[in-house]
Amino acid sequence: MLRSYDVTELRAGMLVGRAVKDFDGSTLIKANVKLTNEMIDKLRGKNIFSVYIDVKPEDYKPTEAAKEHLLDDDYIACYKKCFAITQNLYYGFANTGKLDRGELVELIRADNISELCDDGTKSVTQIHNMKRDGDYIIHHALNVGILAGIMAHWLNYRATQVGELVMTGILSEIGKMKISKGILNKTDKLDAEELDLVRKHVVFGFALLMESPLRNLKNVVMGVLHHHERCDGSGYPAGLKGEKICDFGKIIAVLDIYDAMAANRSYAKRNSPFDIIKVLYNDALAGKLDTRFVMVFTKKLLQALNGSWVGLSDGSRGKIVYIDDSRVTAQPIVQTTKGEFIDLNRRTDLKVAALLTAHEAS
Repeated sequence: MLRSYDVTELRAGMLVGRAVKDFDGSTLIKANVKLTNEMIDKLRGKNIFSVYIDVKPEDYKPTEAAKEHLLDDDYIACYKKCFAITQNLYYGFANTGKLDRGELVELIRADNISELCDDGTKSVTQIHNMKRDGDYIIHHALNVGILAGIMAHWLNYRATQVGELVMTGILSEIGKMKISKGILNKTDKLDAEELDLVRKHVVFGFALLMESPLRNLKNVVMGVLHHHERCDGSGYPAGLKGEKICDFGKIIAVLDIYDAMAANRSYAKRNSPFDIIKVLYNDALAGKLDTRFVMVFTKKLLQALNGSWVGLSDGSRGKIVYIDDSRVTAQPIVQTTKGEFIDLNRRTDLKVAALLTAHEAS
């Protein structure tokens, strides 16, 4: 019997069940030929997405989600450990008014950054699918820190810069510990006074850092203060424009928006990466976000999403097999669990609804 295999799943020795042809109709590999590594490499260079392989019935298994793109036990264990440290760090400040530098150093240890930040594909999938039990603010701060670590690698930052950007992301919400839970957890629209207080969290965070051992880390301190400023002057707390906003502030602004839109919350459902990318792109076009950082983040993110499993708006499930990362707003080509290829750039009635967990994809 024939089964459609993603090109990434092909292995030398597999028997081709149906001739493989390119877009011009030329035959690349004939039927009943055993694949070699050279053939597989050739297919990858030809933008061929799948091949029909002749398999024995007892060898056939329905398409399953690749583990590296789904929830990962080691990742979750590291995340839970870092969540507990972040919570202690935040609550310790709320109770004592002091920042525990030891806990912060523990958070940004190289092995933690390596586990949580090195693989952009895995990390983004975890962020979209991780259960956010407990304090949302702690989850959000940790996730922004994780995204900061990924972004720092994508920007080719030195090790010290990576640590400082991760630190900035993790500490971006620390000022909210001076605001009541009643206001922070309110699901109804905030009134003007409450909104003004919430916006002061960046000033509260800045003040804390200026009284802490981190006060000489200018990038971190100013990044926390500036991460809600916008390049067109529409942000807060000072309405700064353009180059008056530090780079760390501009980067964390992008990541803060991404994670907030990726979360499942009582008053808003999680968005797919492609919906969030549209928002970031439009904000860059409108002059709110720095185009340089939006373009790096979205282009690298699109590359990282290749191979991920997704749920479509019609309830079907599939695997992303191609994204044109030269266009920020490009939609993916998806292979469904039935073997059908769908180009979401053409099928405007369909969209990616969410990245999938192992349970959802299988």
